Amino acid sequence: MKALFLTAAAVLSVLAVGCVEGESLKSELASDGIGEARQGIGDEGCGTLNMSTLDAADGAINSTLSLQASPDWTYNPPTCPYQYVVEYRNLPAAANNGDLQIWAQPKGGWGSIDNEADCERTHVLAGYYVWSTNFSLSPTVSTVEAHGTWSSSGDEIFGAGCFPTYVGQPPHVDGRYKVRVAARTLFCAYSDGCTDTQRTDLKVETEPTWHYIVQ
Repeated sequence: MKALFLTAAAVLSVLAVGCVEGESLKSELASDGIGEARQGIGDEGCGTLNMSTLDAADGAINSTLSLQASPDWTYNPPTCPYQYVVEYRNLPAAANNGDLQIWAQPKGGWGSIDNEADCERTHVLAGYYVWSTNFSLSPTVSTVEAHGTWSSSGDEIFGAGCFPTYVGQPPHVDGRYKVRVAARTLFCAYSDGCTDTQRTDLKVETEPTWHYIVQ
């Protein structure tokens, strides 16, 4: 039986909680526009999309465990609007000492955001479609939200900067047949409405990460 473990992502999320300056993040999360965008996460059309018909601007098939970034911000494939779709195949067998997850983030990572205003206007929404075997007709679907939270005080390990606060967590995909991630980066605040189309010039990327278990 696997022991409990802490991941770097989980640590960042915990550090981010309670570090919000003022009420800006709370206002953003209450936005009707964010609610609209959430409705599109995990959309059935993203799971049934024919990946072979996509061009590089809308998605990619990745047969290796490597970072995959959208070439620009105009991702908008048919049946999966305003989302960049990455499908990982040839996934490794299940491991006893760790779990494989695919994390969606702004291109360049959260650490590339260097000021509070941009940090708290940045949101990444992702839907996960996991096929357990090549005989599976339908994938298992889950969703994750990540909201930028600025830490002005920082700590001795990570320092000050922009960290994600997560709603949900990516599924473990080692031992699975394939996984598809449909992700988008939004850049908006409560006063903007924060709709699906508000991506300005922000790109999105997906990064496979092993989270090893502390025995």
